[in-house]
Amino acid sequence: MSEINTAEDAVRKADSFLTKYYIFRRLEGVKKTDDNWVVQYDVSVIGPKKIVIIKFDAKTGSLIEYNTDN
Repeated sequence: MSEINTAEDAVRKADSFLTKYYIFRRLEGVKKTDDNWVVQYDVSVIGPKKIVIIKFDAKTGSLIEYNTDN
């Protein structure tokens, strides 16, 4: 895997990952914390928000964490 240097790179990688699981994705936020990128999406079509959080290692580009809030 390759290093993630920018927020755009992190979003592109997260979006590529989520395409396998969700048709609808709306970006809610992206931030760098320490050596990780955290990308947050709303994947709900209708009804209450369903938030997905994806965390990547900035140096390796490896997926560290994938969580949904419900």
